[in-house]
Amino acid sequence: MMFPVSQSFRRLARISAAGLVLTAGAAQAETVDFGLSNDSFRFGLTGPLSRLIGGAQGQYDLGYLQHRDHGDDSYAVHAGFLVSGDAGLRDLNLTIGAGLRGVYVGGDGDNGGAIAPGLRFDARLPGYERLGLGGYAYYAPSVVSFGDIDDYRDIGVVLSYELNRNAAVYVGARNVKFGVEHGRDVTLDTGLYGGIALTF
Repeated sequence: MMFPVSQSFRRLARISAAGLVLTAGAAQAETVDFGLSNDSFRFGLTGPLSRLIGGAQGQYDLGYLQHRDHGDDSYAVHAGFLVSGDAGLRDLNLTIGAGLRGVYVGGDGDNGGAIAPGLRFDARLPGYERLGLGGYAYYAPSVVSFGDIDDYRDIGVVLSYELNRNAAVYVGARNVKFGVEHGRDVTLDTGLYGGIALTF
């Protein structure tokens, strides 16, 4: 079943596509990420924030999440950034970042967006850097949401293993949900998922 795509979403998709092309043509250290669960998939592109802001420590983040279940289609497209750095712990390589995500979500006629602040961490034991534990949380209440969307949240944890310097596999759990004004909440994804991340 096809779902209507608004003009705003088409515009945002074009901007995101242009960003993908520009960053793919830039120097290295971009990571392409593809994750799957039973009813959804997520495609993402991340890279050094210094590409956009000279000298900044952190990363930019572009992504698309699609959920399909028994004829119900919903989606989220986002663009954001994190400013991050080392947490300064002696016996643990811990990186913590804080930033903002602009997200546009929709499905079954309900469309809108939000500006969501968020946090992210990545922890690795010295000597075992290939194995990592990460997590993130983004939340936008109604005051920074617009259109039919009343609120937005995306939280998750992930365990990853680097096969080599350019490829990693991971498993995790996440909950991605947005509220609809005068309607039921829409769950884009919840539960376990797995995927691969390729760095170029």
